[in-house]
Amino acid sequence: WHPDGYLLFSDIPNNRIMRLNADGELSEWLNPSGGANGLYCDADGNVYACQGDLRRVAVFRTGENGTGELKKVLAAEFDGKPFNKPNDLALDTHGGVYFTDPNYRQEELSQPVEGVYYVAADGTVSCVVDNLPRPNGILVTANGKTLYVANINERKIMRYAITGPGEISEGEVLFTGDEAQDGPGPDGMTLDERGNIYGTYKSLVVVNPEGGLIGRIEIHEKPANCTFGGADGKTLYITARTSLYQAPMHVRGMIVGGRRTLAAQDLMLQVPVRWREEEAANRLRLAQFAVPAAEGDGDAGEFVVFPPFGGTDADNISRWVNQFDAEGRQVTMTQGAAPQGTYILVDLSGTYQKPVGPPIRGQTAPASGYRMLGVIFKAGSGGNYFLKLTGPQATVGAAAMAFRTAFGGHAETEMEYKLSQ
Repeated sequence: WHPDGYLLFSDIPNNRIMRLNADGELSEWLNPSGGANGLYCDADGNVYACQGDLRRVAVFRTGENGTGELKKVLAAEFDGKPFNKPNDLALDTHGGVYFTDPNYRQEELSQPVEGVYYVAADGTVSCVVDNLPRPNGILVTANGKTLYVANINERKIMRYAITGPGEISEGEVLFTGDEAQDGPGPDGMTLDERGNIYGTYKSLVVVNPEGGLIGRIEIHEKPANCTFGGADGKTLYITARTSLYQAPMHVRGMIVGGRRTLAAQDLMLQVPVRWREEEAANRLRLAQFAVPAAEGDGDAGEFVVFPPFGGTDADNISRWVNQFDAEGRQVTMTQGAAPQGTYILVDLSGTYQKPVGPPIRGQTAPASGYRMLGVIFKAGSGGNYFLKLTGPQATVGAAAMAFRTAFGGHAETEMEYKLSQ
């Protein structure tokens, strides 16, 4: 599920990646795809792909025409030899990528094992699992502490504790499918917000984090992979032999495009995993996150969620505007709709009077080249919430799409907003 609000899935026999928009429009996103199989989107919209035919893991992005463009190759060899056929991958909370490399090429192994590999944030590649007969699907939990690997030949889901970037414990069997009822598997896997695992055997088998069977979801064809998506994260998509299926769910996906679900009273948000949650600076804040600084920026950004409180739209917008010096200040305002309500977005840039010291003192210091995205979110229930992303211009610009996605907004559907006279 892409953070811009559409689904990407691999059509392996036809060597392409398909795009399904929210309105049901289907189109080719990448053709040829290099034999792409497992896909993963991060919070910034980068698409990570296991390109089995090219024996590599690569990163793509969506170009101006809405199709995929190669951004960079992450890993193409280990110990001087090409990989077997990279199959599936998962991102961790340290900027690294775990991926499986089974041998589905029907020829001699390129690597001495069918392994699980880790690509660190600096590009270093290491083999972290070398004793599975054919590793396939792979997951990292939202807190980054557990790695799940599908041992498809033995019907097992393996569990590993993650002790550091690319450092895992000895594996243990979490779950074994029933030979007659489930057959081989799982192939692909996904997680919901409760940490339950959905694995594709003959049907979709749902297992809790302790390995207990919750149940099976029957599909008309043998499923291959699955993921959560949709505007509220409650649609389960399942790829099968000739079809793509969707099922409405009562739970959300735990990670949707590299995000965690946050409940801010009655407002549900999808916050990028890489935004670090902090202790709220005061009681007026429901949640507070540090947003990683963009390259070249010295300061990190800050994302804050405030509960409903008084004041008109004009009063609250004026309060935000006055936090920037009048000289050189730029302001634009738009309005839009999201699944949970409507919103007004105020985009400010210039010299920001940045709070310093204890909030009770009300002290500020000028910070030039800053930008703020402030949102008054009018929820269907619960009143008006306030969301604010502030930081250096490049940092806020890089996080702007993820900020909108957090509450279900889309820049392309917004219209100009003007305060009532």
